[in-house]
Amino acid sequence: MDWSIPSNERRAWDRRVPYYLRIRDRFAALIEKGSLLPGTKLPPERELRDQFQITRVTARQALTQLEAEGLIFRENRRGWFVSPPRIQYDPTANVSFTESVLAQGRTPSATVLSTERMIASARESQFLDVEVGDPIFLIQRLRSIDGRAVLLEHLHVNAERCPGLLGLPLDRSLTELMSEHYGISEYRPHINMRPTALAEPQAQALGVSPGAPSLYLSRIIYDQFDSIIEFDQEFWRHDALEICINVHHHLSPVQAEGVNNSHDDMPETLR
Repeated sequence: MDWSIPSNERRAWDRRVPYYLRIRDRFAALIEKGSLLPGTKLPPERELRDQFQITRVTARQALTQLEAEGLIFRENRRGWFVSPPRIQYDPTANVSFTESVLAQGRTPSATVLSTERMIASARESQFLDVEVGDPIFLIQRLRSIDGRAVLLEHLHVNAERCPGLLGLPLDRSLTELMSEHYGISEYRPHINMRPTALAEPQAQALGVSPGAPSLYLSRIIYDQFDSIIEFDQEFWRHDALEICINVHHHLSPVQAEGVNNSHDDMPETLR
């Protein structure tokens, strides 16, 4: 495929706009038009340098900009690829990863990386509301969408509430296992999110370079009796998801009615 920009278009450029942004615009337009489909491999930097008649540094800047915007992603030793559509994700909803992905017509899967029975440290005892030295389970899983790894999970579970958990098929939804085997109905009232960069262990598991951008999410999960069951840590690829929170799901009927009434009072242009 010819990635270059026609000479007449190049001559019409405003020279105040950096070249790397022009290259970014070229690829973004091809992706938006569907000329470059998800999973398409992009040419290496040296080929971009030759076709666009730019320096390799400029080519790298353009690719990095596209990556920052989530339009492409890089895999170690394989190169650059067009990103698949983002999954819409509401971390506050009482819906499992599996249910959420399936509802959007995508294919979820999970790979168990490690399981361990251990004793709670001071930090873990704080999050799980157990005593230091109490038994807990640590489960590390890699979650994928359509075969692409997007999420690394560290799940800390109160072992006394879930005896025998590590012997169950942990590549399934943990929410479903808790319900089926222990009669636990989970809900998630405490969630923290922040952008971060992936350290080497997390980056290696997700197949990206250390320092790649990520969304870090942690949450405390309760059962129907308001007892803490899990403390979860999630490391998401930044280009894999779009956070979508339905505020009405988290309002009482009276609050929701108030929001609706306030919208009725808004001018049409502000709705």
